Amino acid sequence: MIYSYLLNILHSKQYTRKFAREGEMMGIQYKPLARIESHYDQLFADGQYTEAIDVMRTFLDECKFNANPYGAMLAHISIASCYYCLGRIENAFQSVLYYKQLCDEYGGPYEQYNLYHIQALIYEYEQNYSKAKKVTEECIRLAQELNLPHELSKNYSLMSHLHIMTKNYTEAVSDAQDALAIAEAHCSEDIYLHCQIYCSLAAAYVYLEQYIEATNILDLLSHNPFIQNNQPERSRYLLTKGILMMKYGFLNDAITCFSEAEMIASSFNNSALLKQIYSYTALAYEQQGQFEKAYYYLKKCVEKLEATHKGHLHSKLNELDIQHSISIMERRVNIDPLSGVYSRYYLESTCDEWLKEAHQSKDHVCCFVFDVDDFKVINDQYGHLAGDEVIRAVGQTCKKIMNEKDTLVGRYGGDEFVILLKNFSKEQIIEKANELFQTLSSMTVVNDGHHIKITISMGIVCNKSIIARKFKQLFNVADQALYMAKNQGKNQIVSLSKTNCLRTHSSRPSL
Repeated sequence: MIYSYLLNILHSKQYTRKFAREGEMMGIQYKPLARIESHYDQLFADGQYTEAIDVMRTFLDECKFNANPYGAMLAHISIASCYYCLGRIENAFQSVLYYKQLCDEYGGPYEQYNLYHIQALIYEYEQNYSKAKKVTEECIRLAQELNLPHELSKNYSLMSHLHIMTKNYTEAVSDAQDALAIAEAHCSEDIYLHCQIYCSLAAAYVYLEQYIEATNILDLLSHNPFIQNNQPERSRYLLTKGILMMKYGFLNDAITCFSEAEMIASSFNNSALLKQIYSYTALAYEQQGQFEKAYYYLKKCVEKLEATHKGHLHSKLNELDIQHSISIMERRVNIDPLSGVYSRYYLESTCDEWLKEAHQSKDHVCCFVFDVDDFKVINDQYGHLAGDEVIRAVGQTCKKIMNEKDTLVGRYGGDEFVILLKNFSKEQIIEKANELFQTLSSMTVVNDGHHIKITISMGIVCNKSIIARKFKQLFNVADQALYMAKNQGKNQIVSLSKTNCLRTHSSRPSL
């Protein structure tokens, strides 16, 4: 957002008038410098920010040589806007500081107004919206006093954006409508200003669930060449369009919009915009039931928040809100909702880490894979609700038995469970396998008056017996052992020996 308004500063007519007037008084030829300024404007509009900086440095050198502070102020603010767009914030702030120094010495009401406006934009960039609003209110007052309708419209538009960021959507609509009315009356030729107003208005309508109004505005913007060519505004447009697609239930279209918006926003390092994009991308994936992807984008959202607000207390509440969402999402991703044990995703990711560590430390990682014998018969005879109850009972029993440190109980899918153990001795592994096998194979699950007797078949493998760097490698061998147990009569354990031979055991495994 800040880039849009910085660009508008550069096109403020009072700068050009004052520059020309002061230049003529000092005997400066304005037209050659005006050509440089025009060249800069074109480069900036085309997104060639590095080249634009070089051009404006030439402009600055000419102004310094001719002792023209007003031209120098224009140069510094122009260079600052380019640095913002390149994501080089410290360089941008330094240029703003140079501007302030000249403004304090030579500036009048117009220059002071621009300084206030820059201050508001800095607060906006830092996501300190309360201070940004206060300074913007001062800008609105000064713009009214100085009779600057273009600046007045611009600041109402900025205030609308700030209301959106603080979820005051009704106020956002009101200020955007005021901005639009002023722009249509006094700045009808300024396509850029109209575009940014419409972007804010569309976003506010979306959040207020006035989808028809939002759709009409976004359709209008989609045909505007400025939206296609100006990266910051296009990213805002795509974010708003993506949110609207979510509201309509078109989740794939929404994710496509968010993906393009993310790519654009990343190119100019807009942290506030990226945080919004990550948050809505996570929400879209959550609504699709793709919790792993949702979790990934929520984590990115927090990382961006922490990078932007490191050490700032005003961000903590927002951070806590997001962390709460992450904790909910984390549970959805990591915990199987039916059995209450770990999910396949968590098993795979954790086991990969364990095996990576074990490769360096030579530690044991052991994998039990088992399922309920004749589970299909249980479903067919007693119903799927009874089958679900069996899965829940098995999961909870496993958790009680495998409750030591460095043990994981997870459901791989259907009635298939996985137990992972790290740094257990051979004797301990045998003991745990037997305890688990004996307990589960003597279980009776009661459901709707039915007493369901269950048995299990189990396959066991350790990373010492095979070369395994990934969970899938370890699991596949244990799964093969499980199916050998099935083929040999069920209700038994098959484990992999040190000689890499599969051996069958009715009760007690030997590793």
